[in-house]
Amino acid sequence: MAKAGSCLCEAISFDVEGPLRNVLHCHCVNCRKSSGSYVASSGCPTDKLTINDPDEQLRWYDLGYCRYGFCATCGSRMFWQGAEHMDHTSIQAGVLDDASGLTLEGIWFADDAQPHVDLNTDVPHHTGNGSETP
Repeated sequence: MAKAGSCLCEAISFDVEGPLRNVLHCHCVNCRKSSGSYVASSGCPTDKLTINDPDEQLRWYDLGYCRYGFCATCGSRMFWQGAEHMDHTSIQAGVLDDASGLTLEGIWFADDAQPHVDLNTDVPHHTGNGSETP
């Protein structure tokens, strides 16, 4: 199932060859502060993602252990990569042109969710990014 998407101003677009991972919600401090809320993201192997950025507007905010990709023109946050897993790129679900077929897989950093957020009880909740479970 190929997917495509873009930032708000459409300066950056992308295409994904093949399937996307189902959606994860992340409530960690970094995701909350960089997005204004929790983040809903899907993802794919990095080599299956083609980023079209003719005016070179994609910027990366690098924290050392992860980095966030965003559009320098409109500010849309689009991508996330873990420093130890650069072979996988998370894609913000909101920048997909069509997210049909994707379902919620789980919730990361559920204990850090803001009090106004209702967490879906039908999916696994993790205290971290899911790596604490075998």
